[in-house]
Amino acid sequence: MLVSPTRGFVFLAVPKAASTAIEETFLPHSQIVLRGNPKFKHATYAQFQRFLQPFLAAQGFPRDSYEVVCAFREPVDWLASWWRYRSREELADPSNPIHRNYTGHVSFEQFVRAYMEGKEQFARVGRQFRFVQPRPGERGVDRIFRYERIDLLVEYLCEKVGEEVEIGVSNVSPKRSFDLSEECERDLREFLEPEYLIYEQAIGG
Repeated sequence: MLVSPTRGFVFLAVPKAASTAIEETFLPHSQIVLRGNPKFKHATYAQFQRFLQPFLAAQGFPRDSYEVVCAFREPVDWLASWWRYRSREELADPSNPIHRNYTGHVSFEQFVRAYMEGKEQFARVGRQFRFVQPRPGERGVDRIFRYERIDLLVEYLCEKVGEEVEIGVSNVSPKRSFDLSEECERDLREFLEPEYLIYEQAIGG
């Protein structure tokens, strides 16, 4: 998460949505940076509202003085990115502390079924919509950009900081092809309805 009230923005680091590349590029323009430990880096919007929003207000930056923005990935593609990312060779080693996250031994369909059932550690990656869900009765995220149009988010942030910059590529996942049976894809899209409601309204569609 990047918090830059003097530049008028807060960037939420939604996992698997170019958050690392954005953070590395715009970090010099931020006053508060949550990175490293995923619990900090990928703090949700509701957590921001609970802990940091009051702090900013106390420092003279009320909620209306900045916008909260993020990228949001096509839901099935988001899951596929997790599946690929967790198939990294270093996770295949049983001595690795997070070996239980390894997905190199399962097909994407097996991963999807496990994700919907919520029983297997390797498929526990959370829900994308929960990262942008506001606290009850509070203001929502101001601008949600489609991950596929990350250029629009970068353009927005460049306007905020007053500089033209280019972002790099970080945390590239291994390449793996996949397909889903019609039944599985139908079940998954129904399961991901909350994500699709957000994605369909995101900027860049």
